[in-house]
This record gives sequence, structure tokens and C-alpha cells, in this order.
Amino acid sequence: MATHLPLSTSLNRPYINSSEFEEEPIYALLEIHPAVESATNQRSPLNIVIVIDSSGTMFNFQLNETERDYWMGLALSRDEMERGEADDQEAVFWSGQTLLDMESIVRKPITLAVDAIKELLHSLQFGDQAAVVAFADTPTTLFTADDWKRNGEECLGRLDALVNQQLSVDIGTGTKLAQPLTNAFDLIRKSNSGSSVDRIIVISDGIVQDEEATNVIVETIKTGGTAISTIGVGEDFDEEFLMNVADLTRGGYHYAADSLTITSELMSELVVIKSTTVRQLHIAAQGVAGTVVQDIYMARPNMTIFDEIESADGWMSARVGDLPSDLHTALLIQLAPSKQPEGTQEIAMVQLSWQSSEGASSFPTQSQQAESITAGYTSNPTLLETRNSDVQELVDRFMVYKYEREAQRAQDSGDNDKAKQKLGAATRQLRDLGENALADDLEAQIASIGSGTADPTRAKRIKATTRRLGASTTTTPDLDTF
Repeated sequence: MATHLPLSTSLNRPYINSSEFEEEPIYALLEIHPAVESATNQRSPLNIVIVIDSSGTMFNFQLNETERDYWMGLALSRDEMERGEADDQEAVFWSGQTLLDMESIVRKPITLAVDAIKELLHSLQFGDQAAVVAFADTPTTLFTADDWKRNGEECLGRLDALVNQQLSVDIGTGTKLAQPLTNAFDLIRKSNSGSSVDRIIVISDGIVQDEEATNVIVETIKTGGTAISTIGVGEDFDEEFLMNVADLTRGGYHYAADSLTITSELMSELVVIKSTTVRQLHIAAQGVAGTVVQDIYMARPNMTIFDEIESADGWMSARVGDLPSDLHTALLIQLAPSKQPEGTQEIAMVQLSWQSSEGASSFPTQSQQAESITAGYTSNPTLLETRNSDVQELVDRFMVYKYEREAQRAQDSGDNDKAKQKLGAATRQLRDLGENALADDLEAQIASIGSGTADPTRAKRIKATTRRLGASTTTTPDLDTF
């Protein structure tokens, strides 16, 4: 069991002015390197509940404009098309030979989602637990962890029944998530073995219709220590809602631009869960000798602005969540440096606490002694211009994400001018970084704000991509290594 987490730290500006106060913040990059220490390299058992959206839109054929025109023309010529509603949205319903032809060629999101779930189930090992809850207006548990252990083939058959709309109960066509999450959390708690890594995974392509009630149960699940990972499919889901659920509970957010990518996103999430060796990591930071800790951010593997930062006894702390051993985890601490004499001086302290899951029968809390962050104080103007280019690039990339988040909040409050200003700043930063494809997307997004011509696919792509900007860089710590 890990009793110490290897931690390295470096500053974007290794030197601080010793002769006058600085207004520019300094950023400390903390890189955490969890490693599996078990002699057998045996991972902890998994306890997974998948919550799959089975609303009307999940059964719609996903077509591009050319494909839609073709099939609509064919259906109209055969009088085999009707218009109606699904998930409170206009929908097209196909019938007759056109429906049969389409089913042989075009696949529905629900079909591909179930295929992805089956691939995940087949990759589990002995001792892992899995359950699936389907939902629309109401939920139904397709199978529990006990069902999966007792008769896996029967459970796969229940997934097929979902695809073929042959369930024994009518769950409706809407998208109400509160009760399905409640049921999923009950299943998680029932199957928790004391050493399992717990995760709820939500797959949805729609707008949640009971958001307020869902937020209540999400808070309960967060307090209970279970992460919820979310996979948004297509262009009509509420990405802000799914991102918020994942961030609050410290799960992962994935964007499946089309139904064909559901499997890759679900399996990438499984890789993270399987390699979890540290659970419920908390970080605390405290300024020293007048330095002030202003904020803590997640930079890798995904960028996050922590919604809940706690302050107590001079320490600022954040819940980082579970850490996988095979992904690079990095945090940024924003500091307002104090004025100190020339020489190497301590400016902050950091402390980690966590639960180790390396073959343990329970999750005892571990912590390690607070570690120092130091900087060089000087009045030499040449040294003061020094930058750690790798760390500075990660800070610049994080600022793109931060600008995008600020633009979203401005747009939500109706301040389109501020939203454009923030996205403009993000665009300029991206050009400097050489991320021109994303910059082009942002420029198109700026032009669409307030015009009624917003492209939902582009907006989702921007948000998913900016969250992962830190994953495209690597850093070499060169200041202090603990």
C-alpha cells in the first residue's frame, strides 16, 4: 500500500523580485506520480453501474444532411414517414420497407451504446461487479451485479431486449435522470466490497428534464464518495450539465461526436477506472512568509476549475478525486508572491491526503508531511525574465480553458459582449500556441454569438477540446523534486 506519493514541483517563473512587490501571479506546477506498488500488480476490483439513456432520441437514426435527404425522399415516395415528438423535440418516424432498409444500413445510438456496454462487460475480470440501469421517463434495472455474476448471457439478452424495444415495462420516451441515478447509487453501495473502485457511468444524448431533482441526488452521490462519469452523444445533449455532473463528483466527461465513437469513449473511461491506485485525493496549499495562495486548478489529464475550494487554518484545499497510475496528473497553484530577501526562499507548502486502493481490503486514509515550494529571490533583471517554458506553456493552455469557461458564464448571464471578449482572448492565446484548428473554431463561435446561427456540434467540440489542452504537453520539473 502506498504510504507516499512521489511529487514534483516547478514554477513558471523561477525568480521573484526581491526589491519590490509583484502584481503578476506565479504558478506552481505540481505533478503527482502514483505507482502500483503491489508485488502482484493486482488491481482493485471494479464496481460499475452504467446508466443508459433509452429515451426516444436514442432510437432515432443518426444521419448527416445528405443521408437524411435521401431517406426522406425515399420514405415520402413510399408514404412511409410520419412526424411526431421525442424528448419534447420534433422527430421523424420511419415505417414499412424504408424502416427495414434503414435498419440494415444505418445504426441507432442505442444500438451502438449497447454494443459499447457489451465490450466493456466482456473486458471485466473475475471479481469485478457490473450493473446496468436504463432510463427514459422512468428507470428500469436491466440487471444487477448479482445477476451478472449468476448468468452473464441472460444479462446480455436483456441488453438486446432494450435495443429491440422488448422490455417487459414501459419506461416512456423522455429523459429524467434523478431516479436512475438514485437507483444506480443504491446498486453501487450494495455491491461495494470495501476494496472496490466505484463508478457510475451515464450515457445520454438528450436534455435532462428534471435537472433540479438530478442535482440533489448528484450532491448525495458526491458526498458518498462515488464519481459519476458522463458520455454525451451527438449534438442535442446539454454538455454544460454533463460536464458539471462529472466535475462535481470528480468523474470524467467524454464527448462522442457521433454514435460511432461511443465505444472508444467508454473504453477510454474504463482504462482510467482500471488503473486507479489512489482514491479521494485531496490537496491543500498554504502560503509562507506573506505569499497568498489564490487558487488551485487541475491541469492534467483534464483541465478543471474546482467548484468547491475550502479554506481553513490558512490552508486552501480541493478534492482532486481518484488518480490512475498510467495517466499524468498535474495541478496548478496560483500564488501572489510576497517580498523577501535575495536567495532561495520558501513561498508555500503543499500537503496531500488520499485513500490507497492497492490490494487493500479497505481504504485507509493516507497523508504525507507538508512539502515546501521554494523560489529564487533576486533583483537581477535578466534572471527575473527567466521562464520555465514547459510550465509556462501549460499555464498559457490553462488560460485558454479558463477564458472559455468565463465566456460561457458570461453568455449564460446574457452578456454576449463579455463572452466575445473572453473567447477573443482565448483565440489569440491559441494562435500563439500554434493551435490553429481550435482557434478557427473559436473565431466561428464568436461570430455566431447572438446571431442565432450557433452550431451545437462546434460548441461541444470546443468545450471537449479545451478541457484536454494540457494533455498535449509534457513538462520536465527542474526546480524542486521531493
